[in-house]
This record gives sequence, structure tokens and C-alpha cells, in this order.
Amino acid sequence: MNGDPDLVWGLLDSGVGPGARLAAAVYRASAHVHRGATPGVRRQLLALDAARYGDRDLSAWISAVPVEGEPAARWGVDWASGSDVDDRFRCAFTGHTGWVPAVATGVVDGRTIVVTGSRDKSVRVWDLTSGKQIGKPLTGHDGEVWAVATEVVDGRPIAVSGSWDGTVRVWDLITHRQRGPALTFPAPIHAVAVTPHNTHLTVTFGHDVATLSPR
Repeated sequence: MNGDPDLVWGLLDSGVGPGARLAAAVYRASAHVHRGATPGVRRQLLALDAARYGDRDLSAWISAVPVEGEPAARWGVDWASGSDVDDRFRCAFTGHTGWVPAVATGVVDGRTIVVTGSRDKSVRVWDLTSGKQIGKPLTGHDGEVWAVATEVVDGRPIAVSGSWDGTVRVWDLITHRQRGPALTFPAPIHAVAVTPHNTHLTVTFGHDVATLSPR
């Protein structure tokens, strides 16, 4: 509660044994919220998440931890739903303002990344290890983004996104800029796929499927 959240986050994977793994999972569960919260609020959230994982003793212990400048916790958590969440849960990616129907993974500069497409019309890139967003959202679509895929083209990692606006866009995952003009289709895009080495791009739009090759 009193430690710097980013410092604590960096230590989570160093724990050994079931108890340490459980504590790490509890900390990760709401880290996207308590990173910017006061120590008192972090204590409350951690106690809640410990109860969600089914460990009432840990929850009670967290509630009893003194926090400098804060009164003792007045409430303890007796029970909370979500206790069946797997303790391998690492982090929650937050930032989209709409549903996220599309996700793909890739590697950029040796680190594993996650690319998400949302109904908020944006594409976002995340560091899978830290859970933090990389760069600004990739914007340009005028409709909900329902499909994303990743691949390496000419030695550079790219993301391909398909939108309800009937366009497919290609993004350079190093510069976070769009590569070339958007490809336009006569119906909303439902799925996209790129073959290794960018030999073909397959797109489903409406009730149809098209395969394209670079020229």
C-alpha cells in the first residue's frame, strides 16, 4: 500500500511459491486503478481483490495494515465475486472507451506486444510485460475496429486493422504511423489475416472474402 506502485510491479515476478504468486495476482487485478490512487484507496482495493481470489485471511491482513496519514480501515471484505479468477492473471489493459472485439499479439524490438481494436474507432498497442500502452492510439478509421492482425514486412513489424467503415489500414509498429493509403471495400470488415512475409492479405467484408497480394 505504501510502496511505489511501479516499483512493486517490477518485483511481482520475483516471488516464489503459491503464496507469492497469489499476492502478485491480487496486486495485478486492479493495478490499473490503484497506480494513481492514494495508499488508503490501494489498501481498500487490495483487500477487495484478495477476497475476490477467495483468501479472506489475506484480505483481513491487508485491511489491518496501517497507512501513514490515514485512519484504520473501517470496513473489511467478507466476500466478493470473482474468486475463480486464475492466479496467472497478469494485468488489465485499460484506455479504450468502447468494447474491444479484436486482439492480436506480436513482437517489437524484442518485447511482446498486444494490439487491440475497439468500437471507439481506435487501435492501441500495449507492452505485455508492463501492461502499459505504447505510444498514442492509432487513429484514422471512421468506424468501429473489428479486426486486427500482426506480421513482419521487410523486417518491420506491422499491424493491419479492419473497420466497420469498410477500410483496412496498415500501421508501422515502430513509428506508429499508417503505411500507405487505406484499402477500401464495399462493406464492413469482419476479419483480416496476413500470411508470413506479407505474401497475401485476406479480408472478409460483408458476406464476401478477398485475398490481395502486394504489387
